[in-house]
Amino acid sequence: MDLSLRGFWLQKLMGIDKAKESRKLIDYLLDLARQEKLKYEMEVVPFDNFHIALNKALGKQGSQPKQVIKF
Repeated sequence: MDLSLRGFWLQKLMGIDKAKESRKLIDYLLDLARQEKLKYEMEVVPFDNFHIALNKALGKQGSQPKQVIKF
């Protein structure tokens, strides 16, 4: 199964009236990740290279994996 998400507003799902529904969705997505059926690319970047990670995160270098800053 191929799935591509560009982003979504989790805040819309987290409203008081939708708490149970959003919890189900989050649990489902976490379960897929645990089974390695849902994967996401990330790159751990040293804090010294913050400016490079920021440019990648802003898309200035094309599509890039998520940038995780290591302190």
